[in-house]
Amino acid sequence: VAVAVLISWMIFRNPISAMNAVGCGITLVGCTFYGYVRHLISQQATSPSPRTPRSRLEMLPLVCEKQEKI
Repeated sequence: VAVAVLISWMIFRNPISAMNAVGCGITLVGCTFYGYVRHLISQQATSPSPRTPRSRLEMLPLVCEKQEKI
């Protein structure tokens, strides 16, 4: 979206307020950061198996099963 606004401004000379420019900048930085984090995660996924949990949260079960009292 930010790139489309920038191209529209360059071609058609549509006026862009300062607030719009800041919003476009934040959007571009956010998209770039998101792509960088996704790249880092994909690099970690290629690590050798078996993978050990990095935190206690990863050790929690994904389902909630009730345990029977003995």
